Amino acid sequence: MREEQRSLPPPAFEREQDLVAALRLHDPDAWQQLFQEHYHRVYRYAYLRTGNSADADDIASTVFVEAAKGIANFEYRGAPVASWLFRIAHNETVDTLKKRSRTAASSLDHPEAAAAVNLRDDITASDNWNDLSAALGKIKHEHREVLTLRLIEGHSVQEVARMLGKTEGAVKVMQMRALQSLRGKLNG
Repeated sequence: MREEQRSLPPPAFEREQDLVAALRLHDPDAWQQLFQEHYHRVYRYAYLRTGNSADADDIASTVFVEAAKGIANFEYRGAPVASWLFRIAHNETVDTLKKRSRTAASSLDHPEAAAAVNLRDDITASDNWNDLSAALGKIKHEHREVLTLRLIEGHSVQEVARMLGKTEGAVKVMQMRALQSLRGKLNG
């Protein structure tokens, strides 16, 4: 009987509030569920923002480390836990892009190093995402972020507004402008 119990999957936390309570108690099943449900979505978000699989993997991993560190201070207010994770992902992505821009500026003195980084990025990038990623890279930062959260990650306007600290109306306008800009880049 005990062997049968061990082979059963961990319990699923059906309500966000129960999941948050279990996360705060450092329940391994809760952390496993959170990771399984959101890691790939966070990774995809980071990849589309950075265009680099190594950076995306680092960012996604860091998001869950930071979540574990900050769960004691997390206050459940009815918003999905995913909103919190994507807020962390946004901050980590911004930090990564800032570091990259500083590194790229300093690597202008060493063109071979910059070429090696670009070649590695090209090799690791998935063919399925190349055109989209390239087009996203050519539009405004805020437009890219709204499109990634809304259309690729599937968050609601309300969730995106909460994540970005904007009004729902502002998110809708940004999404419309971002789509127009993206269409122009993909068609051009």
